[in-house]
Amino acid sequence: MEQLSNLVISDHELEAIRATLSKLLHDTSASTVMLLDKSGQVISNFGNGVRRNVTSLGALLAGAFSSSRQVAELLGEKDFRTIFQQGMHENIYTTLVEEQWLLVIVFDKLTHIGLVKVLSKKASDELVRVLARVKADTSRRKTSVINVEFRSSVEDTIDLLFRD
Repeated sequence: MEQLSNLVISDHELEAIRATLSKLLHDTSASTVMLLDKSGQVISNFGNGVRRNVTSLGALLAGAFSSSRQVAELLGEKDFRTIFQQGMHENIYTTLVEEQWLLVIVFDKLTHIGLVKVLSKKASDELVRVLARVKADTSRRKTSVINVEFRSSVEDTIDLLFRD
């Protein structure tokens, strides 16, 4: 399976992704909306992400999603397509887009999960169309585009998780 880190997103497609995420953020009153590849690289994010370390958040959410797929397998399910994490103040809804990307919505208690589910499905459908164009354009394919800052952030996050 091709990973997004092997693809380059043009300005036109990136703008379409941003428009979709911005609309989702507005319509759900979310605090943050992110599109990640399954490795956790942040493709785009909107909202109050400036107060968060979105690179670490993306890596950890991708890891949590990967873990949930293993749990699904143990339960005899093919996979789990969504994860809902409920906190005291904020909730996180993560859904799989195609088989390569994760759409993440961080929202507070005032936003109903049903609204988030419906609007994330609509946004996912739009993202599928945009990301299909990215995958189809082989002229922009790269052998490796993993960002040095991303790699360093993931290593730091892993070190923090397993430090004594």
